[in-house]
Amino acid sequence: MAGFWNPEDVTAFALAMRAAVEPLGDPTPQMRGLCDSRDFPVQSAEVAQALGHLNRMIQSVRRGPTAIVVGSMMNKLQAERALQSPNLRVFLDMEEARAWLDQHALQ
Repeated sequence: MAGFWNPEDVTAFALAMRAAVEPLGDPTPQMRGLCDSRDFPVQSAEVAQALGHLNRMIQSVRRGPTAIVVGSMMNKLQAERALQSPNLRVFLDMEEARAWLDQHALQ
């Protein structure tokens, strides 16, 4: 994820993500998610809210852990506020995110 988005970009992203993961079949608890958002700056409140809504929809059908890596502490704070979920964590470091995913893989 990169650049400044508007609400229409969130909709386009949701459609593209669905098209990309649909061939994988039904999600299982073992499926882990890693989102590289290091080039995704702090977004408008409207976009953050839309991403939060999208995340809630995703988490309602997908139970595996998700790690999001962001580029700054401000991004981390915004993502944590917008994307609250028990199986989701926001990181500033890619290796920390990968280690967390490895630790929280459901058997």
